[in-house]
Amino acid sequence: MSQIVIGLLRIVCQLALNVRFGVHKETFQMSDAHNADLVEANGNQVPFFVVSPMKFGVMTFFTLGFYWVYCFYQSWSLHREKTGERVSPFWRSAFAVFFIYPLLRRANDHIRDSGKTYPWSILGLTLGYYGFCVIWVVASVVLEGQLWPAYFVGLVIQAAWLIILVFMQKGINFGAGDKEGKANSRFTLANWLWMLLGIALMVAQLFALIALSRMG
Repeated sequence: MSQIVIGLLRIVCQLALNVRFGVHKETFQMSDAHNADLVEANGNQVPFFVVSPMKFGVMTFFTLGFYWVYCFYQSWSLHREKTGERVSPFWRSAFAVFFIYPLLRRANDHIRDSGKTYPWSILGLTLGYYGFCVIWVVASVVLEGQLWPAYFVGLVIQAAWLIILVFMQKGINFGAGDKEGKANSRFTLANWLWMLLGIALMVAQLFALIALSRMG
């Protein structure tokens, strides 16, 4: 049950941060790249947010998944600016888990419209993400009261999630014309500060687990 509580707390924090950068997004720059700085080879603004796979993976892990939500928001925002489609980046990032496939489908459609192809299965990636969500819930119930087994299983599931998310971002980068995400590959001071905050939370969680295990 403790893992479920921790997960719910993360969701609440995630929604709170969504509100933060949704209303004042210029004060919530996790990335060193602004939308206006991301352009295609022909000078046009990119249709989706670009970030190098390494930076995406590192930032997502050490910010407890918040950086992925940030990238998700930026991709919807850029897509709306590029196409004029009436979508709400705020709500689609606040409830990102329900809008993974729609974003990937738009990225895939953009790739096809440009006459290119990319070797990915957007349905497979989406179902894989949801599958690990189910596994996480089941593991939380089965391992209730077993602090350390639940903790390490949670780490494995988070690693699996991260691998899937990195594959998603690679496809989105390809759709934006920058497969390697070179336009946004540098770690800035702001990036390090956000990761430092995430590391502090991880350490606090670890100490809490140690304290609880000693009490048991």
